[in-house]
Amino acid sequence: MNNFAFLATRREYRAFSKDCIDAEAAFQNSYDSCVKLVRTAVDAAIKWVYTTEKKLSGMSDDLFALISNPPFEQLIGKSLAKKLHYCRKLGNSAIHNEKEFSAVEAQNCLKNLFEFVQWIDKRYGKNFEPRTFSSPLDDAELLQTELLGMKLSTPIFAASGTFGFGEEFENFVDLKRLGGVMVKCITLNPRRGNDGVRITETPSGMLNCIGLENPGVETFLTEILPRIKDKMNVIVNVSGSSIDDYGELARLLDVDGVAAIELNISCPNVKDGGIIFGTDETQAAKVTSAAKSATSKPVIVKLSPNVTDITKIARACESAGADCLSLINTLMGMEINVHTWRPTLGNITGGLSGGAIKPVAVRMVWQTAQAVKIPIIGMGGIRSAEDAAEFFLAGASAVAIGTANFLEPSITMKLADDLINYLRGCGLKNIRELVGRIKIDNV
Repeated sequence: MNNFAFLATRREYRAFSKDCIDAEAAFQNSYDSCVKLVRTAVDAAIKWVYTTEKKLSGMSDDLFALISNPPFEQLIGKSLAKKLHYCRKLGNSAIHNEKEFSAVEAQNCLKNLFEFVQWIDKRYGKNFEPRTFSSPLDDAELLQTELLGMKLSTPIFAASGTFGFGEEFENFVDLKRLGGVMVKCITLNPRRGNDGVRITETPSGMLNCIGLENPGVETFLTEILPRIKDKMNVIVNVSGSSIDDYGELARLLDVDGVAAIELNISCPNVKDGGIIFGTDETQAAKVTSAAKSATSKPVIVKLSPNVTDITKIARACESAGADCLSLINTLMGMEINVHTWRPTLGNITGGLSGGAIKPVAVRMVWQTAQAVKIPIIGMGGIRSAEDAAEFFLAGASAVAIGTANFLEPSITMKLADDLINYLRGCGLKNIRELVGRIKIDNV
């Protein structure tokens, strides 16, 4: 990127040229800094126009007032004025550390600034040359891939139970840029969830025992799916108390707007002594088969880590027709209040997630990738591009972000941006080149 390099030789623009060049340079290191510096450059460039354009009056230190001034807006046009307001608004947020900005937002600010500088040069410059903005995100194709027949902008999904139904995150995330959203778990009938304390923070993670609270499949199909189906790839996570439940849910969800079905098998089979579906290979296979026979949609089976050998469960699900595996679900954990001597959680035990479980998740993805041929979506403690890269190297074709969404609602966008930089630094042309590339010396 050298969109503003020409300004260095144009002495007439020295009042704002350095700010423009610095803003573009900052993109490579910090999107927040880039957005801040774009605001500074916009302010300087606008004041230069006010000083140069004799017809303008109303010089002010209030950037909003400068852009909104009717004579100035008429001079540059409403469209360009709107773009400058965008830079001002994001710049103010960056200055006050209100959020972390994505590469797309930083690029939009740079592009708007570039358009304004081009306008300035065309109107006031002595040797104007039309220039085209060079996008710093031309490498976006690095993350483009395909999974289960879906063409993905990125191989980054939002994990079930941490992202609602997706629409709750619209103000923070470009939902179309996600590989998909694994929506909140759905059951045949509405569930109110567990009583008492449901969530507690732990060192580098959290315990939860929400209890699969959800509105039920009928409400999901009639009220929720129509609102979200065109906004993203919808992967519906489902749970049941019997094998028949999974089959019926798969049948009901075989509708337009559902991209795939994810089976949450970390639940007890109440008709077979309460055995957890996901801890028994026979039960896991039966659930998978029931769902596959009832739907034309791809079926993803979400594996539980609370087993001795996860590869046995993985192979059983693959043999039963699973199209993809997602792992890992939460690890069973518990916390006791040392002051009351009682369990913290209302359900006594809960699922442990967050950074603390990442090494376990990476190990299980690596083991599973060697045992099956179907694709894997890796998850468990991912908080950075480097974390995600570990899962790809271990053999995952895609990753899902869970607990980190609570800490930083826009984390998926930042992770996508950083993953592009990581791949570029490795000299790779596409994320697929990273999958399963772990190097292990012969022993």
